[in-house]
Amino acid sequence: MNAERVLDGAMRAYWHSDPADVSVNAICQMAGISKPSLYREFGSEDGLSRAVLDRYAELVLSEVFVVLHGGHGLHQTLAALIDFASDDPRMETGCLFYKMRAGKHRLGPETRARVEEIDAAAQAAYAGFLQAARDAGEWPDGLSVEAGAKYLGEQIALAITQRASGEDKARIREMLTLALSVFERG
Repeated sequence: MNAERVLDGAMRAYWHSDPADVSVNAICQMAGISKPSLYREFGSEDGLSRAVLDRYAELVLSEVFVVLHGGHGLHQTLAALIDFASDDPRMETGCLFYKMRAGKHRLGPETRARVEEIDAAAQAAYAGFLQAARDAGEWPDGLSVEAGAKYLGEQIALAITQRASGEDKARIREMLTLALSVFERG
């Protein structure tokens, strides 16, 4: 069994539909492996979904963290986030992380814990970005960094969710640009 191939196939399956709607049987059939082989490699369905989420974080979410930690200033970073949410072709069917976060009550304990870890890391990255913008004089004092971080993350999530529902990319870009313009008002 090629674990990387199984992970990539399961990631595509989870990403392109609701992760709760993808059965282990379907993943095994798609990968041409038996259930016992899958369970030997990943321990359980929860172990598989946790490994898939880790893979997704490594391949996709890491790019968002690079943007947030890039030190390119408020305007350029917001523009890069808007580009990612509205134009990245991988987001046509939504974000696997946001799908798992929205349905975390249906996930196993390992995957649910990993979703919460990633969510906390994302909020910390958004907060770090906003604090750096404040320290550079690009974002005013008096506004809560934590509230701003939550707002920023949720606006990105909404834009990507709208893409998955077939909303026009230009319209999403316009709405997200408007939503994030609050960060550029001094």
